[in-house]
Amino acid sequence: MTERRARWSALLGGALATAPALALGWVAHRGSPRIPFAPTALADRLIRVTPGEVATAAIDRLQHAAQQLLTGGVVAFFVLAGGVVAVQLRSSARAALAWSMIVFAGGLATPVEHSLQGALMAAAVAGGAYGAALSALRRRPEPRQADPARRQVIVAIGTVTVGALVAADPLSRVIGSVIGKPRRLQTGALPRAAAPARGPFPHVSGLTGELTSAADHYVVDIDINDPVVDGPSWRLRVDGLVDEPLDVGFLELQREFAVVDEISVVTCISNRVGGPLVGCSRWEGPRLADVLRRVRPRADATSLVVRCADGYSAGIPLTTAMHPSAQLAIAQNGQALSREHGFPCRLRLPALYGMLNPKWVTSIELVDRPYRGYWAQQGWSASAVVRTQSRIDTPSRARTGEPTWVAGVAWAGIRGITGVDVSTDGGRSWNRAQLQPPLSRWAWTRWAYRWTPPRPGAYVVVCRATDGTGATQDARRRSPHPAGASGYHRVDVAVTR
Repeated sequence: MTERRARWSALLGGALATAPALALGWVAHRGSPRIPFAPTALADRLIRVTPGEVATAAIDRLQHAAQQLLTGGVVAFFVLAGGVVAVQLRSSARAALAWSMIVFAGGLATPVEHSLQGALMAAAVAGGAYGAALSALRRRPEPRQADPARRQVIVAIGTVTVGALVAADPLSRVIGSVIGKPRRLQTGALPRAAAPARGPFPHVSGLTGELTSAADHYVVDIDINDPVVDGPSWRLRVDGLVDEPLDVGFLELQREFAVVDEISVVTCISNRVGGPLVGCSRWEGPRLADVLRRVRPRADATSLVVRCADGYSAGIPLTTAMHPSAQLAIAQNGQALSREHGFPCRLRLPALYGMLNPKWVTSIELVDRPYRGYWAQQGWSASAVVRTQSRIDTPSRARTGEPTWVAGVAWAGIRGITGVDVSTDGGRSWNRAQLQPPLSRWAWTRWAYRWTPPRPGAYVVVCRATDGTGATQDARRRSPHPAGASGYHRVDVAVTR
């Protein structure tokens, strides 16, 4: 074998050996999130240090595929590193040690808190698997058995890799059920908000439900590896320009403050017109105003600086925080918050986009000047007030002469919805839709309009909403950056005979 061919063979062998190592590292991370997974840990760090204009451009062009592409690129880096290590070090043991050190460094790069022990465990798992796979690939069988033996090794590596990836999620659920996931902490019997008077409303196939489950609720944050917060030891600190600083735990927060039940909408500022990054859930927790009154803000306090377990921060005007819709949410739809939705505590501010509804809250500091949080520093709106929006859920097709429901949802932060208009001719004429009374003042409003297409062809169906102040949804088409998308949602409907 020529030197060049030998180097290529070593490079490919080392890269292949990373497959089971990375897969088993993922299993370890899923089984115990305190063990970092080096590629996502390093990707998290890269997100934090990326210049704001670069991050904004990536989100604007790629939306939430940006995180997936970054993670894929970092995984490719670790695979290439495994190949380069195999080329440089002929000893499999030394190669395994070198690659485990790369994994260890990647694990320590995470901005989310992990123990040194966790990073060492991640390195041990990855290094051991890499070394075993590389040794098997380098083993020299008898010449006549070389090809079958090499194929058997490759099949074994593939089997371990695929098996580990398939087992990762079920294993994490089993371990979680044994050691007790955060959601198993009881939040107690919570008072339910009084339901409004409900008139008849049609059942429309394809129309979004009134409540969004935690499993179906969108998840967007700056993390690839969400922080793991221990409920029993978690503390919330409220201090700064206050007369009586507060420090409470999860159960104390429920005992010392009235826990209220509010149904409200949260939507992402990067959601496009008609997009899916919006949900309406039942949130439970103390009103933020009650907590702030307890600490007695000083006269010069004007803003809140909210800090979180993942290093995220947000600036909230004190006047917004004192609104009755603002909550320190500890439960969603009757269950303690899941990890991805911010356990043990997140801010719920229906007036503002999700970037100012931070998760994994650990402290609130009152200050005397506006604070620009993480996304505001990246060039997004510092105020982030939710725009009036409406969305068409159905239909996509219809038949001539047959009555058809055009239906969807509308929301406007804390302003409420008073009307939705529907156009079936691209916006030349408008018809008022029927509204279903929302479940609460801050829930979304479902709407429906009965339409009978007069003839076959291609129709452009459009909707627009009017909020509680009497203002009609902004018709100007804007991209999400920097202050949220605007424009009317338009859907092409094919009408056949």
